[in-house]
Amino acid sequence: MTIMCNKILSVSLVLSFVVMRSESQISKNEMFMSTPKLIASNDYPVERHQVTTRDDYILQMHRIPAGRRSPRKTADQQSKGKNALLLIHGLFGSSGDFITMGRKKSLGYMLADAGFDVWLGNLRGNYYTGHTTLNRSDPRFWEFSFEEHGKYDAPAMIDKVLNVTGHQKIIYIGYSMGTTTFFTFMSSHPEYKSKIVSFIALAPAVYLDNVKPLATMFLKNMNIPDIMRSRGFISATFEPEFKKFLGTLCNFRNPKTDVCSSLINLVVGEDNEQTDPDVRYMLVARMEPASWRQIEHYGKIALTGEFTSWEDGLWGAVKPYNLSNVQVPVTLILGENDQLTERAQIMRLAEKLNRTTSVHLKSCIWPKFNHLDFNFAIDVDKLVNKPLIKHINILFNKYAYN
Repeated sequence: MTIMCNKILSVSLVLSFVVMRSESQISKNEMFMSTPKLIASNDYPVERHQVTTRDDYILQMHRIPAGRRSPRKTADQQSKGKNALLLIHGLFGSSGDFITMGRKKSLGYMLADAGFDVWLGNLRGNYYTGHTTLNRSDPRFWEFSFEEHGKYDAPAMIDKVLNVTGHQKIIYIGYSMGTTTFFTFMSSHPEYKSKIVSFIALAPAVYLDNVKPLATMFLKNMNIPDIMRSRGFISATFEPEFKKFLGTLCNFRNPKTDVCSSLINLVVGEDNEQTDPDVRYMLVARMEPASWRQIEHYGKIALTGEFTSWEDGLWGAVKPYNLSNVQVPVTLILGENDQLTERAQIMRLAEKLNRTTSVHLKSCIWPKFNHLDFNFAIDVDKLVNKPLIKHINILFNKYAYN
């Protein structure tokens, strides 16, 4: 197995990640900024783009066409000759997830500074999305899972990037639900293999057998989504008042006594050394809405042990997605302490994909690396982003013109 972080890292360097960790780059003023405003406040060029899917959802995309120190020219001039990347967020996330660690650590900024044309996508449901006829208060707006993300959102955003840039191919980078989206997308749109140089999956969420007990409790025993729907909560939305309550309740600066941190660690894996308390506060403040069906669909995957379609509902027939349609080079990147997407399930995915495409399996040298660390670890720049940028350059050189 290939190791994501530099293979020759010494023990002293690993220890320095803990001892010499730097403070978060996030300020309180930035916590509630929109993604475009936050990018602009860090002196990067930014563009807003909008695309409408075939089923009438409106998605806003945020583009960083050049690095911070690039001469201020038009977007076409700044991005000319640069390879394009599309980054897709996880559950309860948005385009902002890739820039929230500040300009020195965030993947979005680091990729732009490395010379790439960076596109940050938004999947239906979060506050950067809408619909041509349905209001967000309409229950019909929320009738989707990541199945629709893959069937409609992903192809719409990919085509938007290609149409604007004039490129024939891009690299797609997904985190958590962003990876689920890609696999559902390719299962229904195998013809798009000609438009994808390669797919990079950070914490790929496909097989979730390890969270079956949690899904059983949440969906089967307690039936939380239906209870919430019956009480008027049409989506899993974190309103400002509730976020404020969480901010008061959660004492992220003392993880040993904080109930919130204990619950988070139970789900994603404990890594207090790489957890910045200010970032946890920021994550609560910036949590985006999701549909109950998204959560139920993940529950169905966990309960059945299969990467299955939503077609017949939570308790309906198991109809696995056709992963043999994934015929682009895939990189699977895992965290050894990720309690959501464990090594065993990712190995199962790798074996499945290996039948039809080339698979690069990578992990991080930090033994406590968990599910949130891919975006929000204190040393995410060293542990993930710098090695990832090297890998992306290799992928473009190897596959872009095949």
